[in-house]
Amino acid sequence: MPPPFPKAVVFDLDGTLVDSAPDIARALNAALVPRGAKPFDAQSVVGLIGGGAKTAIERALAMSGLTADPSAKRALLANFMVAYRDVSAEGRGLYPGALELLTELNDRGVGCGLCTNKAEDVTAIALKALGIAGQFRAVVGASERLPKKPHPAMLQAVLAGLDVAPGDAVMIGDSPADAAIGRAAGTAVVLVDYGYTHTPVTELGADAVVSRLSDVPAVLARLRR
Repeated sequence: MPPPFPKAVVFDLDGTLVDSAPDIARALNAALVPRGAKPFDAQSVVGLIGGGAKTAIERALAMSGLTADPSAKRALLANFMVAYRDVSAEGRGLYPGALELLTELNDRGVGCGLCTNKAEDVTAIALKALGIAGQFRAVVGASERLPKKPHPAMLQAVLAGLDVAPGDAVMIGDSPADAAIGRAAGTAVVLVDYGYTHTPVTELGADAVVSRLSDVPAVLARLRR
């Protein structure tokens, strides 16, 4: 009999488990509207997501036709992070089926991890507010300690925390960075098609693509076979 597969599933957060675009829009508005930017809505920030908060600020400035020197960018980032922590603490945006999927995997003894380019302190705030913090055995968010996705270091750290080899794990995300980090680390890759990528997920070389989180268990069973 083949060994159980997977032993672990590692999730991305934004665009995979949580629709965070409305919260990011609110935080960007708090930081940039006083500087002359037009207000962002959730749809307009989708293209800004991925790569972390600093990258989002850079992209938002460019979208707004604004410039800022390094000191001003640091101030904008600080203001954004204050607002982002506040809105993340309100606990909105969990996608349908997310809690049920995490609960099912944990009940089956599958280790759940999280690998996200969201800042680690904001990640902790969001997971607690969403009521899913206890579902994860290992969480790695963006920090100065490790390079961000798609570099494999963050996923490797999650797998080490789960004590699971890459070949026994699946990375689930929504973006080219998630596909790339899974491939670089040596895991199987499942992508959702409702996230924030502008590249069709069917073109990213995933082992499977799902449209609903409730479809994941059947996909995992198929990958096992």
